[in-house]
Amino acid sequence: MKIYLWVSEKATLELFNSEDKDFKQELEKRKIVISNSAKIGNSAEIGNSAEIGNSAEIGNSAEIGNSAEIGNSAEIGYSAKIGNSAKIGDYAKIGDYAKIGNSAEIGNSAEIGNSAKIGEDNIFSDYSLFYHLGIITNKDKVIVYKAVKEDLTAYHNGYQYKIGKGDKQDLKPDQSIDCGDGWHFTNLEGAVKWLKEKGKGKIISAEINPKDILHISWKVRVKAFKNVQVINIDYLLK
Repeated sequence: MKIYLWVSEKATLELFNSEDKDFKQELEKRKIVISNSAKIGNSAEIGNSAEIGNSAEIGNSAEIGNSAEIGNSAEIGYSAKIGNSAKIGDYAKIGDYAKIGNSAEIGNSAEIGNSAKIGEDNIFSDYSLFYHLGIITNKDKVIVYKAVKEDLTAYHNGYQYKIGKGDKQDLKPDQSIDCGDGWHFTNLEGAVKWLKEKGKGKIISAEINPKDILHISWKVRVKAFKNVQVINIDYLLK
């Protein structure tokens, strides 16, 4: 089988062949779990952290979103789209060209017809922030965190963060792009873990508005932030 997987380094989808020797490694890198008995159609797109159950069948050109769960013996039709964090129950059947929204849940043995649209939920909602990151929204204000170098520059591109300041860009939300333009933040636990891996640096906090989120998973990509502060977390690093 040949399926599309997201390549963060290139910010694009690439076709991978299951017969390639590095195929399993590519799945593991993206935390994708595909049962040995599952059947995946050609040119299907499988999102990061997705799980495909035993004997499940994914049709040609179907799209399975990030963190989606496909139950045992479920059938996903040709060119059907399963949203991020959606859950498809055991033995469920999703028709050709059907669209199942983000975080929607389809029960066991349910049947969804061709071209149907179910549960177009807002992936950037307050609930989604809590579900993915354990973060609570307070009157359109969310506090997020990031590990940076000691001079408050970003590890990956050298962007300079400034205490008490922020920044913004004119960008459009796109849940399919996790490492694109904008700024990346996560929860405190994720920032501390990243800093421990780097070994040296600081943790900053920033305020964001959920309306400025461009992508959400274990982190958020945003088009604007403000009020950067340095957080004292020395006791968490011991």
